[in-house]
Amino acid sequence: MKIRSYISGDEHKIMELDARELPSVWNRRTLTNWYWKYTKTNPAGQAFIWVAEHEDRLVGHFAAVPFRLRVLDEELTASHTIGALVDKKFQNRGLLKFVGDRLFEELEQKDIPFTWGFPNQRAHKFENEAFGYKDLLNFDEWKLEKANMKKTPPDPRIRKIEDFDTQFDRLWETCSSGYPIAVVRSKIFLNWRYLQRPDWEYFPFGYYENNVPKGYVVLKLYREDDTIRGHIIDIFGRRDDEQTLSSLIDHSLNFFLEKETAEVMVWIWGNPLIEELFTRKGFTR
Repeated sequence: MKIRSYISGDEHKIMELDARELPSVWNRRTLTNWYWKYTKTNPAGQAFIWVAEHEDRLVGHFAAVPFRLRVLDEELTASHTIGALVDKKFQNRGLLKFVGDRLFEELEQKDIPFTWGFPNQRAHKFENEAFGYKDLLNFDEWKLEKANMKKTPPDPRIRKIEDFDTQFDRLWETCSSGYPIAVVRSKIFLNWRYLQRPDWEYFPFGYYENNVPKGYVVLKLYREDDTIRGHIIDIFGRRDDEQTLSSLIDHSLNFFLEKETAEVMVWIWGNPLIEELFTRKGFTR
């Protein structure tokens, strides 16, 4: 058994391992997605990737994708751990601990101050015990069914975003002080995250006054058999700007109604106004 860092060409075997051990109905991984997420197309830099190899076969994988964050008054590069995978034949032998230890050693050497993740129930228990993760918060999942969605008159101040331009850098600079911990929403990041992903289409909309954006929302559609579900992926503006945020939510619901979406979901944490607005629109957690 050999534990080593990624070398060019491993991605094909990583995708094979992923398909075997972590099939996803909602978000199937592909090679085009892998190149987008794990390579230097990411404006924060290339991912840190470690694998376990047995007889020329990849049997384990763990990675961390870098992100630029604003934490209080400081901008820094942290990372999001992702893709914990072990071949069934080698599970329950501590292999992921060996791979993860090497990954975290590299993160420390590269001065990555902290990492976070969104593990499933099984991985949550293991990662807390094996790597010393601490529970930070629970995101509330809010939902709204189609029967309770209300159509509102279209707002002419909202339009589809074809490109996140330099005005969105200024939007981030203007609003970011209201968010103690947040991913840096620069135009480079927003274009990469929402417009350059090759395997999935997002629907971003901006709220403009005098052609200046005051906020944006990003939407996503999922299809399960004949059922369409919607997800509000990101909503951003000045955290106390009720008019902008409320209008963006209304526009989102109009969009999902037009797409005949069965239900809409959103993860919320940390903004009482946002929680109040979603409650007013009929969302429940």
